[in-house]
Amino acid sequence: MATLTAPVLRYGQDAVLPEPLTLHAGPLTIQYEEGSLRNVRLGPHEVLHQVYAAVRDHNWGTVPGVLHDLHTDRQADSFRITYRSEHQRGDIHFVWQGTISGAPDGTLTFSMAGQALSTFKRNRIGFCVLHPMACAGQPCAIEQVNGERYDSRFPELIAPHQPFMNLRAITHEVLPGVRAEVRMEGDVFEMEDQRNWTDASYKTYCTPLGLPFPVTVEAGTKIQQAIMLRIVAPALRIDMPPQGVRFEVKQQAAALPGLGLGVASHGAPLNERDIERLRALNLSHLRADVRFKAPDWADRFRQSAAEAKALDVGLEIALHLTDNAEADLAAVRTLAEALAPRIARWLVFRDGEKSTTARWLSRTREHLAAFGAPLFAGTDAFFAELNRGRPPVEVADGVTYSVNPLVH
Repeated sequence: MATLTAPVLRYGQDAVLPEPLTLHAGPLTIQYEEGSLRNVRLGPHEVLHQVYAAVRDHNWGTVPGVLHDLHTDRQADSFRITYRSEHQRGDIHFVWQGTISGAPDGTLTFSMAGQALSTFKRNRIGFCVLHPMACAGQPCAIEQVNGERYDSRFPELIAPHQPFMNLRAITHEVLPGVRAEVRMEGDVFEMEDQRNWTDASYKTYCTPLGLPFPVTVEAGTKIQQAIMLRIVAPALRIDMPPQGVRFEVKQQAAALPGLGLGVASHGAPLNERDIERLRALNLSHLRADVRFKAPDWADRFRQSAAEAKALDVGLEIALHLTDNAEADLAAVRTLAEALAPRIARWLVFRDGEKSTTARWLSRTREHLAAFGAPLFAGTDAFFAELNRGRPPVEVADGVTYSVNPLVH
């Protein structure tokens, strides 16, 4: 078995991450890292979480850039960075010139001037701006592409859909009397609440998702964009460094939530060594996905029930109902009665539906109530789908959704 190195455990890749370069633009402190800006701060206050440019292929895959001709000019209260970023994978070949500058008055400008060197399909090419989660519920001023302006607030609760669209600029208060304006040029931008995918930020991106994608980019196409951050405050000067994080350990104990695993993805039965090592984890349940479209679903159910019994844990059964839901439920009921596993809960999903609707939960309860296990509604996808298609919580015993931060 390969040894997991510290970088793999921490970052998911066997490579040491580059050390960020600390920059100053008047009262602002910024971290530069491989062509992007992170942790733009005004003293201890985070103004922006990140600003970066992305090239996304027709499947939303990120095509990483390789930096060339990097030049950095750092002064005590200003800086200028230039580089060329080349993105190449498959039929995609896109190159852009990046210029990042910070002025003594706290103004940041990040521009890109790019050109397609091949013809390819893309879902997105351009800037993303991340506002920190500290903005939740805070007032902001919106300027749209057509010049209209209005006052609003960052969503306090996780917004299922884009809170702001057709953006040209957004301004928020960093601290009393100090405002930060982010202005975006070169495309139409909109914002999404990234807390839907467990990211602690609001992302403003281009191009609007309401437009068709993917789009064919012809060789020779030029793309130019710019992001400008401007601090608006009278005679502002903050030299206080960012505050550290303090941890305090108290003599208080609390029970951990139930922790379980899904059945092994390789499909082979667990051997004695597997069972011994898994039992040592003190698991609460084993999840088995019953996909009725699969011809061997019953065999997989039997194997999962046997493994749950060997591990002495409950079986969490995720039902993926088909158009023949009545037959699906009757068949799984008969099999569960014969195997008599200890059922922790039923998770009810419907093929083709992103979030469970009441009719499928009702039918499942009619067939499986005798087992005495709770029925959960929700989504087998991410929280965003649950948020956009609220499940019938009034008739469900619980709500379920998956979390995979790496997907975003």
